[in-house]
Amino acid sequence: MEPLIQLVVRRRGTRAGRPAVFLRAVPSTAAQPTLPQLRARVALGEAARSASGSRGLVYDPETGRLLPAAALAVKRAMKDRSFGGRPRPRKWELVLRRYFEEAGVPWEEARRALLEYFGR
Repeated sequence: MEPLIQLVVRRRGTRAGRPAVFLRAVPSTAAQPTLPQLRARVALGEAARSASGSRGLVYDPETGRLLPAAALAVKRAMKDRSFGGRPRPRKWELVLRRYFEEAGVPWEEARRALLEYFGR
């Protein structure tokens, strides 16, 4: 997958009220999310679905503001939830990856071959 470019327009926090406009690469996790990101997205969807139909404004004691009832329900459902982080690669994996890349062998191809050879 080739990196895609996206145009970003930021209106807040800019000088003289002019929007900041710049290009950036789309994050790799946008198209290929990690497992913890998938879990978080599913949990957010479930919380939003269960809060649908809530109407009116509700006082949020944490912020001292009025929030839509559905937003407060989702906020409370998602609070203090953990979905795990991205596992850090081990040192030997980094060394192997660098070795193969310096030899001109794509890492994913070498990784697949190694896993196939060692039977995983």
